[in-house]
Amino acid sequence: MGEISIEAGFSNKLLGTSFPDDYQHYERDRRVRERLDIDFVNMGDWPAYDLGVDDRGYRVYRSAYGDQFAMSGRSRHIVHPLVPSMDEARTYQTPDPRQIKGEMVRRFAADRDMFVFGQIGGPVTILDEALGMEEYMMAALENTSEIQFLSEAVMTFEAEKAKALLDAGADAILVGDDIAFNSGPFLPPRIMRQVVYPLYRWLIAEIKRHRTVRVLLHSDGRLTPVLEEIVACGFEGLHSLQPSAGMDIAEIKRRYGKDLVLIGNIDLDYVMTMAPPSEVEEVVKKTIDSAAPGGGFILSTCNALIDSVPPANALAMYETAHRYGVYGI
Repeated sequence: MGEISIEAGFSNKLLGTSFPDDYQHYERDRRVRERLDIDFVNMGDWPAYDLGVDDRGYRVYRSAYGDQFAMSGRSRHIVHPLVPSMDEARTYQTPDPRQIKGEMVRRFAADRDMFVFGQIGGPVTILDEALGMEEYMMAALENTSEIQFLSEAVMTFEAEKAKALLDAGADAILVGDDIAFNSGPFLPPRIMRQVVYPLYRWLIAEIKRHRTVRVLLHSDGRLTPVLEEIVACGFEGLHSLQPSAGMDIAEIKRRYGKDLVLIGNIDLDYVMTMAPPSEVEEVVKKTIDSAAPGGGFILSTCNALIDSVPPANALAMYETAHRYGVYGI
């Protein structure tokens, strides 16, 4: 049981602390997981270089990939995309992997108290953040070969990042790549077959050449139409399983439980954020009953412990799991 991310606001509410709101903070992230008595931590390495303040007072950064973005504190806005236009896509160069240090993974791995996932990005999420989501999806349809070129370049970097995180002590790799709306995949099947699935297969093979570890996928949304492809690409686990997007964990367990470790499925739209703790407890029990038999299930929310989750609900979720989610011997 565990979370791929626990937001700073939630952590401080649960712990009664005032840790900074950094995306990753060792002491905060360690203590909140100890408080919930959970089994794993998920850490990545996302260098961003401070370029100063714009005329609105927002801080501007350059990512490791080369795009520039402004941060308001709660939202992110692209200032300069990865490339100025698709006409210049083929001038883009793979980022320097020496930017990746893996310090957070190294610190958690040294403790050995938790299983450590090293998170990297996937071709869809990296480019829709670095180009803008609408621009990315239009370019994928109209400039497919250019998007393929950019995808290959950034995923070469991500493969090297995965190797660095493994060398720092990660026990497995989680590829974070949101590829679907609640209604289904962002991109049509023919585009997925050109610019997504081949890179997944290449990435997994490249990681396993470096070290024999599990490689899992995170994506929100309705993935039912592409589960066969996800398995065929070689992923060994799937996180999110968002119930509000129609991801029926009992059916997915029945069809893919021999191929995929299933992680998630505890609803954030209502259950964790708005329901009383007693209802959280019942949902957790039902989810365990559906997904745990035979093994291969990791209890988690369907995304992260976000700031709007009441601490009482998180405690109800994990305390119920400790009492109820025990395999017979």
